Amino acid sequence: MVYFSSLLNSVGGILFFSAEFGWWWPGTYSWGYDFALYGVEVPWFGKLILVLLALVYLFVAFVSLYKLYPFLKISEDLEKVLELSAIIAAIAVVGLTILVAIIFAVMVSDSKDWDFGTTFYTGLLGGIVTAVLLLFARKTESAK
Repeated sequence: MVYFSSLLNSVGGILFFSAEFGWWWPGTYSWGYDFALYGVEVPWFGKLILVLLALVYLFVAFVSLYKLYPFLKISEDLEKVLELSAIIAAIAVVGLTILVAIIFAVMVSDSKDWDFGTTFYTGLLGGIVTAVLLLFARKTESAK
């Protein structure tokens, strides 16, 4: 479970840096725009939230990887705090994704056509799956 969580979050973090959160097509133009870090029409706060989401995903990937291969010597108490922080961060990814979706929907409400993209689904589904996997892993460890 932790292995899948580590892999899922690594891919999720990379996608937030490289893929689009959504796209829109204004009614007067013949081309569309992407709501992504590379998007020209994306406001600075939208890009900031996308970077924050990517960094949170990579933090959860780091903690999941540490649970698999403890490459640092840290106390057991700090390890439990990191584990709980990763679960909270995975849930925060879902909340931030919903917040960005609302900002995006308001921003493109005048457009002729728009839709959510890769990182919207990555943040929503990946955050939920990761939180569940980390909770199961935590319960499995405590049962031993």
